[in-house]
Amino acid sequence: MSLAIDIFITLYALLTMAASVIHLWSKDVSFLLIVALFLSAFITLTSLMISSRLLSLDTLLLGLVGISVFTFANGYHLYGKPHWSHHLIRLILHIAIFIAALMTW
Repeated sequence: MSLAIDIFITLYALLTMAASVIHLWSKDVSFLLIVALFLSAFITLTSLMISSRLLSLDTLLLGLVGISVFTFANGYHLYGKPHWSHHLIRLILHIAIFIAALMTW
């Protein structure tokens, strides 16, 4: 189970990083928000490489919160309002990822 969670977190972080790089070529994006989103995804990915369970979970939580905050801010920046359903689904996914990591690591 731990390997499956690690693979899922890796794919999620890499896809988020890829999406942030692709967004750099969009017109109206905030460069700072996109870089912050990329770094949050990188922090999420880095949590898999830390041997201390507590520090790894803290790093995972920091990365997931960063992804949530910066995607929310990016949506507000681009559209003037966030897509609440999108962010609610993302929040539920982040909680599920964190609980799964908490139970398996």
